[in-house]
Amino acid sequence: MEGFQQFIFTLLDPIPQYVLGSLTALVIMGASPADKFTEKIAWLFRCLGCPFTGLFYSINIGGKRESRCMYWLSSDKFVTDKGTAPKYRPFGFYAYEIQNADDDVKKKVEQCTATMSVLDRLSMLISSYFIVVGVLALISKTIGTINCRGWPYIPTLLSWTILAILRDAFSGIIVIKDPDKIFKEGQIRINENPKSRTHKRFTVVVAAFISIFYHWIALFLAYFTPPIGYSCRSKFIAIFCSIWSFNSILAFICHCIGEKDLTSFGQGFLHVWFSFCGFIVTVLLLVLGLFTQNNKWWVDVFGDSCNVASIGCM
Repeated sequence: MEGFQQFIFTLLDPIPQYVLGSLTALVIMGASPADKFTEKIAWLFRCLGCPFTGLFYSINIGGKRESRCMYWLSSDKFVTDKGTAPKYRPFGFYAYEIQNADDDVKKKVEQCTATMSVLDRLSMLISSYFIVVGVLALISKTIGTINCRGWPYIPTLLSWTILAILRDAFSGIIVIKDPDKIFKEGQIRINENPKSRTHKRFTVVVAAFISIFYHWIALFLAYFTPPIGYSCRSKFIAIFCSIWSFNSILAFICHCIGEKDLTSFGQGFLHVWFSFCGFIVTVLLLVLGLFTQNNKWWVDVFGDSCNVASIGCM
């Protein structure tokens, strides 16, 4: 009974604003135009479980209204200037340019998309601000005195979402209706542009590099935060980094092989796997938050090797 009461009191402890503000980045990055709530949640978990997914959309697809809308379509919705359907979705490594859209296509794009309000953009910038504050707080911990609370690790782990947030904020375009339903009939004409494709391939590599390597900075900072080398904290953060790197490598390889649509690669197994990993990451973030408030729980769960009572952390 005493343990349960302690758990409840831990939940009532105030959470720093920069942590709460950074969590909204997940909702922004994982937004989906799907109609069903379960599909929206699955996509949100996928973006959280595989950083390459969200970063690819932000860095490679860009901020144009047409591209952001048509990203959600399968390859059979397009036709090349040669009259044939592209083998894979015309984005990233297999990028095509959208030809001058006719009035019907423009109308459908307008139906799918909307311009963000000033308040929406401001909320995104505020979320980015809180992430930056969290990162700076963690850096200050590495060069300062011992601080037993580890809240800055959460915004630092999520700092890779800043690119997606800023892209959305500055483009001002969001997809609000499912393009698959709007583009039921007809096909969108596309044509090859070698120069544009080279640039798009470069941005794919950039997205892959960031999604595979960037988050390991959090582990580096965790290791050098007093008490230096505290293995329990570092190992726990390494779980996040390992999941994200493995899944991002997998997603990058799948993209290079070619995709017909967003969810059916490998009979849909990868979409399910990425979403499942996103759920696991969500649980781990919650656990990290709870452990941050009570250092004794590290010892209860992982043993005496996590005991830092000798430096005044209880």
